[in-house]
Amino acid sequence: MGRRFIRLLDGQLQHLRKHCSHGNRRLFYDQLVVAHLLAFFNPILAGLRKIEDVFDVPAVRRRLKMPRVPKSTLAEAQRLFDPELLLPLFESLKERANIQEHDARLDGLTNKLLAVDGSFFAVASRIAWALYNHSAKNNVTQGNVRAHVHFDILRGIPDHATLTDGRASETEQLRQALKTGCFYVMDRGFQQYQLLDDIIAKGSDFLVRLRKTARYEPIEVRPLTAADRAGGVLSDTLVRIGWRANRTAVTQPLRLVEIAQPDKPDRPLRLLTNRFDLSAETIGVIYRHRWQVELFFRWLKCMANFGHFYSESPQGMTMQVYIALIGTLLIALETGARPSSYDYALMSMAVAGLAPLDQILAQAAKRRAKCRRAAEQQRARKARKNSH
Repeated sequence: MGRRFIRLLDGQLQHLRKHCSHGNRRLFYDQLVVAHLLAFFNPILAGLRKIEDVFDVPAVRRRLKMPRVPKSTLAEAQRLFDPELLLPLFESLKERANIQEHDARLDGLTNKLLAVDGSFFAVASRIAWALYNHSAKNNVTQGNVRAHVHFDILRGIPDHATLTDGRASETEQLRQALKTGCFYVMDRGFQQYQLLDDIIAKGSDFLVRLRKTARYEPIEVRPLTAADRAGGVLSDTLVRIGWRANRTAVTQPLRLVEIAQPDKPDRPLRLLTNRFDLSAETIGVIYRHRWQVELFFRWLKCMANFGHFYSESPQGMTMQVYIALIGTLLIALETGARPSSYDYALMSMAVAGLAPLDQILAQAAKRRAKCRRAAEQQRARKARKNSH
């Protein structure tokens, strides 16, 4: 299974070998990627010494055509190699992934639907480039780095990621990564009027949740349909955002959709967008799918061996994030579905040689079918409960 994955990546791995070749070098970039991927699919390899032990076994080196990889060599290589060289490999795998099963109400969108968010990862307090957070209660100083991710909702895969220190601005990271023809779905932290203007100027769309402090001027109340009301929509209004003439605001009128929260009846969701062609109900459906990027962060932290970074340098940590994304895409390509914790566990078994790939894929499909039936039954029970 490991050799199969390497064949999928062969062209890009050869490029990495040529890009960073040197007469005195014994460990090359492509071999470092293979070592990281092996660790990604084997969560017990949560450290450089454990990776070193694996490649001290002659049979492993022979099967994967790898040299010994001592801990000190791995640590130095992670500081030396440029993680940005992995992006062509990530983009190549991303283009091969197909659109997965999704809510049919999203089919009317014309742009790539991206949920955008950031999440903190705790690191050791000795890492000077990371942000230090001091807890007065526990008298503990802790470092943080932040992963900024764009998650493709329709295809169920990560589309873009960067890693920064904890002080980096989420809005600035998004501004630097803006593309044409995308639909960005964001939470309240991205409510920055200049950013919204930049998204429109780039030829993309946005949907952002407004903070309670946001001010706007109503221009026109739009009528609601029966489907809108059934979807919990309270109002649909054309507005002009901002209230101070000397403060930067979005230059064109926008659309504000308020949606009820059953658990918070006095605090409806206020969703701002520049899309006027979609129904108010669809706006609510799109925002609910923003949660997929939160589930992806949970995937990284709980399933993909991110309890520990192998490096303390920005280059090494970013490399580990990129290789985790590459591993996630490899699972998506093999299973033809959005990766789940079940897929990850089964594919780890295949990489370890515990079962043939065809049997692993059959079991993964069987598990997805069971999960789908359970979800349908839960929705049916919920619908019956709401109808009473």
